[in-house]
Amino acid sequence: MDTVAGHWKARFFTIWTGQQLSIVGSRAAQFALVWWLTTTTGSATVLASASLVALVPQIVLGPFVGALIDRWNRRLVMIVADSFIAPVSLSLAQTFRTGVMQVWRVYVAWIATADGPFAAT
Repeated sequence: MDTVAGHWKARFFTIWTGQQLSIVGSRAAQFALVWWLTTTTGSATVLASASLVALVPQIVLGPFVGALIDRWNRRLVMIVADSFIAPVSLSLAQTFRTGVMQVWRVYVAWIATADGPFAAT
């Protein structure tokens, strides 16, 4: 009986730890992008519109998608979400590396991930 109880706890905490690290990374990336927007544009309007772009998908889609996701396989949802967020993250990293980063790319990433950049599931 104890081995069964210990088994689910180990699996749970492995997934939980991974998701917590993902959230920390996502929030660090979000902070870095906000900082970049601030230093690049110096515009409060850009920051306000970026906030709207990041929040509107959550506000509009959240109640509907949240109810659906609760009915779906959570493991599959995490895999699909993280598999989508990875190329978005890599494309932003590539644009920074090549020096072609533009404000609109941040907006697109925030819309695509529906929670600021690199949303953690």
